[in-house]
Amino acid sequence: MSHSIEDVRAVLQQFQGGYTARAVTQLDEFMRLFAPDEDIELIGVGAAKRAANEWFVGQAAIRDIVEGDWTYWGDVTLDVAGATITINGDVAWLTTTGAVTQTQAFDKALPQYLQQMKAILENAELDPDTQLMEATHFGMRRLRERSKGSGQSWPFTFVAVLIKSDAAWRFHTIHWSMPVD
Repeated sequence: MSHSIEDVRAVLQQFQGGYTARAVTQLDEFMRLFAPDEDIELIGVGAAKRAANEWFVGQAAIRDIVEGDWTYWGDVTLDVAGATITINGDVAWLTTTGAVTQTQAFDKALPQYLQQMKAILENAELDPDTQLMEATHFGMRRLRERSKGSGQSWPFTFVAVLIKSDAAWRFHTIHWSMPVD
């Protein structure tokens, strides 16, 4: 059983390859990069509460957000070569940086963004002031992104935990984060 840092880096490169190709027809193959557990997580840049906005738990939820990213988000570039990777037994973790560059996909995403704002406004778990604040913040961030135009890049950090599953390294937890602006 191999525990090489380069084996983990190769999985990160495959992840990058999926986000570069954005081939939705290959999404099921891409999902093999994730552990087959239902407790896997992908935590997006807007997450603040487990299993709520941008905190995805389980295969189906992660598949849905990756499909949305590939369809509506900008071009993602991870610093695969510069990733810091640590391995301890059958667990590995990594940190790296990256950027997302805005593309014309924003125009296709606008109806989805409006639906997300509507979901925030209809979230009965939030008090009315919080609903309004969260929906406004979400909408202003989207407007800000749109005003920057195609080609604008935003930096992010990428943190992931991988586990050995069926003799292969697979993602268990991923967290994307962006600097506060």
